[in-house]
Amino acid sequence: MSAKPLSSAEQSKIMIFVLAMLPTIFFIVGIIPALFLIFGTFMMKKNNDFSHIETAVRNYKCYVFLALGVAALFAMYYATTLGAKDRYDRDGAEFIISLAFAGIAIIYILLVNKLFLSPLASHTDWVANNGIFTNKPKKITLQGGFEDIDIIKGERLKSFSVADELIKWAKLKEDGHISEQEFNDARKKLLQRG
Repeated sequence: MSAKPLSSAEQSKIMIFVLAMLPTIFFIVGIIPALFLIFGTFMMKKNNDFSHIETAVRNYKCYVFLALGVAALFAMYYATTLGAKDRYDRDGAEFIISLAFAGIAIIYILLVNKLFLSPLASHTDWVANNGIFTNKPKKITLQGGFEDIDIIKGERLKSFSVADELIKWAKLKEDGHISEQEFNDARKKLLQRG
C-alpha cells in the first residue's frame, strides 16, 4: 500500500493497456468490460477508495471469462457436431475464429492483470487519494473539505469584510463542517489580516 506516485514506466503500462482496449470497443463485446473499468476508476476517484478498481477488474474478468466460455463452447460444438457432418466440405473457419476469440479473451485477462491492476495495486494509497496520472499530491484539506486555511488570502478578502468571513466560519463550525481548532485558526488569521 504505497503512498508514492506511479513511475512513468507504470503509467506507460496503463496507457498501453488503454490503447490495447481500443480495438475491442468497436465490437459490442468490448464496450462492457471497458465500462466496468471506467466506472471503477470514476468511483475510486469520487470516494478515494481503491476497492472500486479491484471490483471493476473482477467484473471485467468475469465478463471476459463469460465471453471465453461462449467462444470455447461454440468451438467444441462446431468440432463435435457441425464439424463431424461437414468435416470434408468446410475449411473449419468458424472453429478457428472461435478459438481465436478464446485466445484473445485469455490475452485480455492477462493484460488487465499485468498492465492495469499490478501497477495500480502497488500504489493503492496514492492512486485512491491523488489519481493515476499525477505526480503531485492533492492539497491537504480540512474536515469539511476546505483547503488548509489558505482560502483566507488577501486578494480574496478585499471583497469581504472580516466580520462577514467570521460569520461564515462560525456557521461552518456550528454545522459541524469544521472543528473548534480549525475555527480558532481561521479566526486568528482573519483578525491578524483585518
